[in-house]
Amino acid sequence: GNSGISIVISSISSSSRDPDMRNCNSLEEMVPMAYAHAESMSPRGLSAFWTLTSKFLRQQPNTRNPVQTSQMEHQFKTILAHTQKAIQSSAFGYRDLATTSLGLAKIVKLVRRRGRSKPRQILRDLLLSNAANGGPTKTHTLFRSIATASIPIREDFDARSLSNLIYAFGVVECVPMFEDDGSTFFEILAAEAVMKLEDFRPQELSNLLWAYTKDDAPLSAGLFRLVADHITDHSTLKTYNGQDLANIVWAYATAKESHPKLFEKIAHHIVTLPPNQLNSFNGQDFANIVWSYATAREPSPELFKTVADHVAARGNHALKAFNPQNLANTLWAYATAKESHPKLFQKMASHIARLDNLDAFNSQALANILWAYATSQESSTELFGRVARHIIALDSLEGFTPQALSITAWAYATSRQSSPLLFEKLSGAAIRRQYDFTSQNIGNFLWSHATNGQMDERLFTSFAPSVSALLGSCNNQELTKIAWAYAVVNVPAPSLFDDAFLRACLKKEEEYTREELGQLHRWSMWQEGLESGYPLPSSLREKCFAAATSKVSEPSSLQANSVMSELSDIIGIAFDGPSSFAVENDQSVR
Repeated sequence: GNSGISIVISSISSSSRDPDMRNCNSLEEMVPMAYAHAESMSPRGLSAFWTLTSKFLRQQPNTRNPVQTSQMEHQFKTILAHTQKAIQSSAFGYRDLATTSLGLAKIVKLVRRRGRSKPRQILRDLLLSNAANGGPTKTHTLFRSIATASIPIREDFDARSLSNLIYAFGVVECVPMFEDDGSTFFEILAAEAVMKLEDFRPQELSNLLWAYTKDDAPLSAGLFRLVADHITDHSTLKTYNGQDLANIVWAYATAKESHPKLFEKIAHHIVTLPPNQLNSFNGQDFANIVWSYATAREPSPELFKTVADHVAARGNHALKAFNPQNLANTLWAYATAKESHPKLFQKMASHIARLDNLDAFNSQALANILWAYATSQESSTELFGRVARHIIALDSLEGFTPQALSITAWAYATSRQSSPLLFEKLSGAAIRRQYDFTSQNIGNFLWSHATNGQMDERLFTSFAPSVSALLGSCNNQELTKIAWAYAVVNVPAPSLFDDAFLRACLKKEEEYTREELGQLHRWSMWQEGLESGYPLPSSLREKCFAAATSKVSEPSSLQANSVMSELSDIIGIAFDGPSSFAVENDQSVR
C-alpha cells in the first residue's frame, strides 16, 4: 500500500539533493517532482525513483490526474538520461547499481505485458524500442553501462546486492561480453558469487541460480555444482521455505544440471516436515517441486507420496491455491514420473470439472492435463466431458498449437472417451493448420481419429499432401500409425500411397516392432483389396504377415513415450519457472 511506499521513501531518499517523494501517491505526482530535481539527484535518489516507479506501475492508473503523454515522456527520458550519465561517471556505488538495475528490470518485466495505462506505454516505447538505426534497445544500452560500472567494484558487492544484480540482468535477458578477454558479465560475476556463497541467504541463492538458467546466459563452469555442494554440505535446510526449495530444484532441472545428492537432501527434508509446515507451501511451490523431480528424472517416491497425500487430504482448500499451470504441471509430473496416486487425480479432476469456467486454462494446460490422465490410466469421464464442452464452445481454436491439437485428440482416444463434436472441432482447426504439423503431430492426430471411430474423410483427404511432404522425416512408428489410420477409416489417398511411400516403409524394415508390423499388415491387406498396384515388397510383406498371425496387433496401445517427448517440449516453452524470484531490495537500502 501507499504507507509501505512512504516508508521506503523515507529510508532511501536520504540526500538533501533529492526530492521528498514520501507523500507521492502515483507516478503522475512523482515523475514531475523527480524531473524538477533530475540534475541534482544523488545516485541513491535515482535508484529510489526507479524502485518506486516499478511499484506504482502495478497500481491502477490515476484517473483524477490524467497523464499528458508528451510531457511525461519527456520527463522520463530526462531522468533516464541523467541516470545513465551518473552511472557512466562512476558516481554509483554497488548498492545503488544493484537497486537501480533491479528497479529497471521489474519495470521491463511489467511493460512487456501489454497494458493500457499511459505510463506503461511510455516506458515500453522508451525502454524496449530499438534505436533508430536498428541497434540495441535503450534497456540493453543502459544495462551495459551498469555492467561496465559494476566490474571495477565487483568485490564491494555483498551477497544480496550481487544476487539482485545478477537477477536483474537475467530478467532483461542481457549478458554483455567484454572484448578484452572475451568473458561475459555473468562469467565474471559467477566467480565473485562463488567466493561469497557463505553469505547468500536461501532466496538470494535461488535468484542467482534462476538467472543462470536463462537461454542466453552461459553457465559458468562449476557454478551449479559448487552451489549444490554448498547447500548439501554446509547449509541447514531449516532456513529454507517452500518457495526457496521449489526455486532451487526448478533451477537445476531447467538448467539440466544433475546433482542427485542435492535432490535427495531436499526430498528428505520435505518428507520429514510436519503437516503444519507443509501448510506454508503454496500450489506453485508443490507444482514446481514435483515438476522439477520429474523433469530432472530424480526418483523420489516418498516425496511424491508426501505431496500428493498432503494436497489430497486438504482437498478443495488446498486446490484453490493451484492456478491452471500449477494443476497442469503437477499432473504432468506424476504421469511422467510414473508415480500413481488415484486420490490426488480424482480430487484434481473433480476440482477442475466443477470450476465455474475453464477460461483461465490455455490450450497447453488443457492438453497437459488430459495427457496426464490418459498416460496414468486414470479415468475421469467428468473431467473429459467438461473439457470437451469447453473446447466445443470456444469461438475458435486459434490458440491451440498443432501439438496441443494432437495431444488433446490422443488423450481422448487413449482414454476411450468419445466426443464426436469435439473431434469435429479439432479436425477443422487441424486442417487449417496442417502445414504447421510435424510428422509426429500428424501420426498421433490421424491415429486418434481412427482409434476413436471418427471416420472423417475430409480430414484424411486434406492431410494427404502434408503427409507426402513429410515422408522423409517420418520414423517407423509414425509411418505405421498413418498407414493403419487410413486403412481403418478407408480413405484411399492414391496421391500419398505410391512408390515414395513404399520406399519410405522399406527404409525402416529393420526397425519395426511386432505391433508396427501388424499395423502395416492391416494397411497392406487394405491396399490389396483396393487393387492399388502398390503392394509391399515381398520380404517386408512376409514379416508383416508373420507378426499379424502370431499375435493380434493392438493399435490402441500406442506408445506414450513419443507423446511424452512432444509434451515436454510444450511445457518447456510455457513453464518459465517461479514467478516471484526477486529479493526485495528496499529493506537493505539505507
